[in-house]
Amino acid sequence: MSKEAGLLSDLGPLYHTYDWFGAQNEQHPGIYKLNQKAKQAIIGGYILQAIAKCRKTLDTKVSFAELFCADGYYAMLARHFGADDSIGIDNDRDGQLASAERIASRLGIDQCKFIKMDVNEADKLGQFDVVANLGGLYHVSNPEEILQKSYEMARHFLIVQTVVSLANNQKRYFESPAPGWDWGSRYNPRSFYRMLMSKGWNIVDYHFNELEGNGRPEDRGSVYCLISKEAPNGLTLLTSAFRRISAKIL
Repeated sequence: MSKEAGLLSDLGPLYHTYDWFGAQNEQHPGIYKLNQKAKQAIIGGYILQAIAKCRKTLDTKVSFAELFCADGYYAMLARHFGADDSIGIDNDRDGQLASAERIASRLGIDQCKFIKMDVNEADKLGQFDVVANLGGLYHVSNPEEILQKSYEMARHFLIVQTVVSLANNQKRYFESPAPGWDWGSRYNPRSFYRMLMSKGWNIVDYHFNELEGNGRPEDRGSVYCLISKEAPNGLTLLTSAFRRISAKIL
């Protein structure tokens, strides 16, 4: 094993595997490996596209914030992809932030910091060019409120990923607490997309796949979207109104 590959080898099992950074590490067993494989290509693609679209000139500075960051993987990935400053925000319920700081230090990732904070308060940090709300909306009872705050935090792009239920296809489905839990919430792919469309936002891309590490259909769906704060062709009012009307008939 090369010196670079072994940078994380003594940290024990981690939430993510860091092979995209050229490092090898032990990952937590169970759902983590398969679910990371399902998510990271589409999320990574969105991050790279958003950073590139924000950079009007080579001197344009791009800031990034990851909400529900856990071990800060995507905050670090954004910095790796060229964001000038990146932060990860999490309430640290599972004690992952200490790992995030150690990992970033070992990988030589600077200008990337991690903040212990309830995401309900994250909008107090101001705006960032790109905001990524990843893997957390289904943990809260007020996902639409958190999503709105995330949108307002984003200066140019909002990236979203959340778990959705495959147990039904009801267009108005929303449940809190999540089925089988005493916390969290759940949409299905159809109802989540319908809720997004009702906002009138510019959805650049929307994607769905399955989290093959999760057994229950209520936990197996995963939706992703890249949202731009700029309306195509400047038709802000018309396009926004059209999306809201479309949401009512979906």
